[in-house]
Amino acid sequence: MIRRVVLPLAAAGMLIFAIVHAMSVQQPEPKTPPPKSPPVSPFGHVVAGAGIVEASTEASGTGNINIGSQVAGAIAKVAVTVGQTVKAGDILFELDKRQASANLKLQQAALSAAEEQLRKLQLQPRPEEVPVSEAQVATADATLKQMEDRLARATKLLDTPGAISPQDYVADQQAFQTARSQLDVAKANLALLKAGAWEPDKAIAAAAIEQARAQVEQARTTIDLLEVRAPSDGTILQINVRAGEYVSTFGGQSLILMGNLHPLHIRVNVDEEDLPRLRLDVPAVAKIRGDAGQEEVGLTFVRLEPYVVPKASLTGANTERVDTRVVQVIYAFDANSRLVQEKKVLVGQLVDVFIDTLPNN
Repeated sequence: MIRRVVLPLAAAGMLIFAIVHAMSVQQPEPKTPPPKSPPVSPFGHVVAGAGIVEASTEASGTGNINIGSQVAGAIAKVAVTVGQTVKAGDILFELDKRQASANLKLQQAALSAAEEQLRKLQLQPRPEEVPVSEAQVATADATLKQMEDRLARATKLLDTPGAISPQDYVADQQAFQTARSQLDVAKANLALLKAGAWEPDKAIAAAAIEQARAQVEQARTTIDLLEVRAPSDGTILQINVRAGEYVSTFGGQSLILMGNLHPLHIRVNVDEEDLPRLRLDVPAVAKIRGDAGQEEVGLTFVRLEPYVVPKASLTGANTERVDTRVVQVIYAFDANSRLVQEKKVLVGQLVDVFIDTLPNN
């Protein structure tokens, strides 16, 4: 009896439980609202695009300035901090300049030596050297007179048989000729001394001075290059180097990132399919992603870069194509906007931009 009643009831209960469970599982889940509303265009006809905030430096690709170094070396001092405002010519960082300073002193000494060498040539002859050469001329002249007198007496003795041998007479003639040649040499040396330095020698010395001056300027330029300065007014955005680190001259190395933030610019990527509908000098607004209040920031048209480029700034949407080409339009933020004043708009930030396409009436 129990088996006839209990087993069918248990089977029926399990069947009812299975039916109820299956029905509860198949019920659709309630839709949950998104944590934040997606940006909505304020215009009826609009061209939308993703924009990236950048500095207002005049450049294509990005308005931010990547500061590098023209020479390699170890960083001695970083003179700025992140967020600091700098003027054009302010020192950003310095490299170790001990070797360059020593080389400058060496080149300056070489310049001084070259200048003194030219001065020496210009002051020739030395006043002390002239009396010496004149004395040599006088000595040679006296010797010549002595040999001339000796030769004259030897000539008179030729008529007296056995007074002088032919060999002695020839020796007196040669001594006279030697004395006359020595006098000519002494006079020539005196004239050469009084004439001063040779003009080509002065020209060579002057050229050596110019070469030394160029080397001094080269050494000074090297020292100047060791002091990396701001190329324009702006704000320091990033510092990627510290004192003691070694830097190279690799072109893609960004040691300091800076840019002019007054005003901020935004580079908007407009798909090439929307280019026919794009209008310039029309109202445009930007909205910050994640802003629950959907506050708008007014934009002012700056320029359009007339070169279509592959899309680089991706939004992350599933429908986004990576092979899209875009035209880049530059706008300036309204500096009086609350979001700009409160630093809610920062360089490198992605924002959504809406551009009105209705013609102006």
